[in-house]
Amino acid sequence: MTRFFAFLFGLGMVTAARAETELTVVTSWAKNIEFAADALLLIDEVNKAGKGHVRMKFLGGPEVIPQRQLAYALKRGVVDVYFGAATYTIGLAPESDAFLGASITPMEARAAGHYRAIEEIWNAKLNAHFLGWHQTGPHLHIFMRDLPALKTDGLPDVGGLRIRGTPTYRAFLEAVGAIMIDIPSGDVYTALERGTVDALAWTGTSMASEGFQKFVKWRIDPGVLQYAMTAQINLDRWNSLSPEVKRILEEQTARYEIDSRARFSARASEEAEILAAEGLHGLPLSPDAGARYRALATEAVWARMEKSVPESAARLRPLFDPAGAAQK
Repeated sequence: MTRFFAFLFGLGMVTAARAETELTVVTSWAKNIEFAADALLLIDEVNKAGKGHVRMKFLGGPEVIPQRQLAYALKRGVVDVYFGAATYTIGLAPESDAFLGASITPMEARAAGHYRAIEEIWNAKLNAHFLGWHQTGPHLHIFMRDLPALKTDGLPDVGGLRIRGTPTYRAFLEAVGAIMIDIPSGDVYTALERGTVDALAWTGTSMASEGFQKFVKWRIDPGVLQYAMTAQINLDRWNSLSPEVKRILEEQTARYEIDSRARFSARASEEAEILAAEGLHGLPLSPDAGARYRALATEAVWARMEKSVPESAARLRPLFDPAGAAQK
């Protein structure tokens, strides 16, 4: 009889364990990169709030699935959740540029219901449910070895320079006449050291830890565009989840939009202080030139979307960049 009850107890434990849904997660970056490291905080919060219901399992970054294959892996259900740069979903969903070219915050987009338009597109093109737009606040910058000259219109003269970038920066860098060199983040230090590139397009955070300030001494201000990090779950997997698990995921990803924005904004300020202390100077454009510089970057992104998916661009720009849309 004792063995019988022990068996029932063990069976109950197995059943309870199986009741906790496991979701696999991949990111665009290696675990040591700040964007992936911060995403682990979201995973921790989901696992804490979802104990007994859902558990996220982090598989890794590009060492698990190459960056350019992430969207396809998500769509096919090879992984459950993709957290990372929206850049790597552009091949399937050019509408991902809406985040990069946005002039509103994630919280404003969520409160206004603009994610409904994204959800429709994600369902159809990525076979995914959209969870959130994260790690915003800082902007993108061009970092130079030498003090760049200013053109007669007050904009920086970077025409013809070989500037390291990724698909995120391509439209902007081409708009300012630069030659974009697509180099993975892990190879940037070597590219700067060998002189493969003249300048660097990088975020307003994470440069100090990489040591790039050894080679670049000037940052063009203001920064442009927005960070475009998104989280999404395979749609078939989403539809299989219980209402309770869905609630937990929605609540935690919405909260993470707010918390991660605060962290990254603080990091950008800290980063600027560190780099200034190590000899990196900002090159502030005049207010008028700075506004035109930012507008040029934004227009380049929306023009890219308009070329690929004009109907989507016409629908999304008034939602995510209402000021820019009003000037069209």
